[in-house]
Amino acid sequence: MKWSLILAAFLSQLYNLVLGHDCYCPLCELDKLPDNCTTIHGHIQMGLESTMPPFEIIEYKLQNVTTIFGCITIANSGFTTLSILSNLETIQYSQSGNSSTCSSYGNIITIAKNSLLRRLYFTSLKKVIVSKKSEYGIYLVDNPSLCLSEDELEQFMETEKFYAPHIRICDPTRNYCRLDNFDFFDETNIPTGCQVLTDSLVLNGTKDINETDFQSRLNDIEQIMGSIIVFESDVVSLRFPNLWRIYNYQPDLPVIFLQDNPYLADIELSNLSSIPYFGKYPDVLFAFSNPLLTQLSLDTCENLYKLGQITIGEIADSICDNRTSSALPNQDQSQNHTTATSSEFTVETGKGGSNSTTLSSVGKSGPPSNDTKDNLNYRVFKPTFVFLMFYLLKFVME
Repeated sequence: MKWSLILAAFLSQLYNLVLGHDCYCPLCELDKLPDNCTTIHGHIQMGLESTMPPFEIIEYKLQNVTTIFGCITIANSGFTTLSILSNLETIQYSQSGNSSTCSSYGNIITIAKNSLLRRLYFTSLKKVIVSKKSEYGIYLVDNPSLCLSEDELEQFMETEKFYAPHIRICDPTRNYCRLDNFDFFDETNIPTGCQVLTDSLVLNGTKDINETDFQSRLNDIEQIMGSIIVFESDVVSLRFPNLWRIYNYQPDLPVIFLQDNPYLADIELSNLSSIPYFGKYPDVLFAFSNPLLTQLSLDTCENLYKLGQITIGEIADSICDNRTSSALPNQDQSQNHTTATSSEFTVETGKGGSNSTTLSSVGKSGPPSNDTKDNLNYRVFKPTFVFLMFYLLKFVME
């Protein structure tokens, strides 16, 4: 019985490796993919920058694909939906084969400049596995007709490096606010009753602010798809009584960045409980050169300590002192509390199209080149493994 199980395992592995469903194509020509691929090792590119077979062939070739080790780029296409990828469950950044196929674009899934695209229908997607080399996991930009369902949005916000500024929401149950000019939100453009900001809130050099009116608009905000940046502003207080989630769209900045605000004395984040993605830095709050910001409330301190690190500077180094936090009952809170002596970040913000988070990875230097000789597709075949299994089988049979 033991040897029969070994034989069965060998035959199963041999089938998967030689006749199975793993397909290899550094820069895939979809019409040349085998019909039964479930796993693709390579980069899929669809749109005007690539040669595409008829839609029916694309749909047929991708219908069983559940896993991709590589990247997907769909740019300047005529697709109205991407239901062709509805069975995709996992995609992992990989540079196997032609190393330029992913690095030229930088993102794992890039969907950009598709004027007719209305829905994605990535109904099975569960994992987007990023690496340090990938700029973004899911990158959605310049698809003017595209909308996501709230379920899709929740699904994507469980992944790292998701980026979709000012995305439209289909049949929303909340008041999602977006700006057609893709600018940041500031004290002048947040609509009354807005519950979800679809990009960062940036106060950059803000003067003569109407504190009462601005605060009334902050009161309703529950989620921010971006970060909070307040830089060289005259704002006095920032209270977010209903804000519970921030997903950082600016991975090169902390989630909340406060610097050089001479009158800022009060911050409330009493309900903040979720930061699915921090970005490059572990800081929930980075505060530097805010001389009047010397204390935070107990609720705000507890929430921040539960979520991550606080980095502060100058006299604000007592910002959460004398606050008893239940968030870290058995730890020294100084582990989550560091002191900054100088500004570490560069803030590039402004109006009129200077949104620094709009990082276009499409068309950086043209489409990725294909340096394979004939771009044929191969099965993933491990000859060493098969060789060893062959001799194991021979030993068993003897």
